[in-house]
Amino acid sequence: MKIAITQTKGGCGKTTTAAFLAVAASRMGYSVEVWDADPQGSLSDWGITAHEDGDQLPFDVLAVNKATMKRKSSADYVFIDTPPGNADLIQAAIDTADVVIVPTQASPLDVQRAWTTLEVCDHRPAAVLIVSADLNTNLLRDTRQAFAESDVFVFRTAVPKRQDIRRSFGSTPDNLHGYDDVFTELLEAMS
Repeated sequence: MKIAITQTKGGCGKTTTAAFLAVAASRMGYSVEVWDADPQGSLSDWGITAHEDGDQLPFDVLAVNKATMKRKSSADYVFIDTPPGNADLIQAAIDTADVVIVPTQASPLDVQRAWTTLEVCDHRPAAVLIVSADLNTNLLRDTRQAFAESDVFVFRTAVPKRQDIRRSFGSTPDNLHGYDDVFTELLEAMS
């Protein structure tokens, strides 16, 4: 199954979401690949840094482009990290994916861009994942409600704002801060 992690806005947690969900899937015993479609190569750098530090990620990270995204994979789950603002690569990832996850923070600008992303993936099952969330706030509640009123699937689990998540670059995270619950929700939704 291919899962595109996409959002037209940068800095909304796409790379982190792809890496953490891949770790969650691998810990549940699934074979996993992460495809880095972002020309900046942040996920590829994450894997290289982890390897150089003796902390090999439990999955392969492969650089892909518009053409190579169409290939098949023998992995149970492929997570595709997409770039911000590159319509062609974003659309290619959406078109090859079985499911699209749109990470967003609970801020008006991020939510506005999430709506834009949801519009271009209306031909695929899509779900919104709220990340870097201040839990138990009106803003989080209002964000959930706005998506729910439009019948958009929103993961029950909101990933909290944690410095530990931000410091995880270049390593295999120990604490998944709810991303394991998100992956379990994804499995439930797809069954």
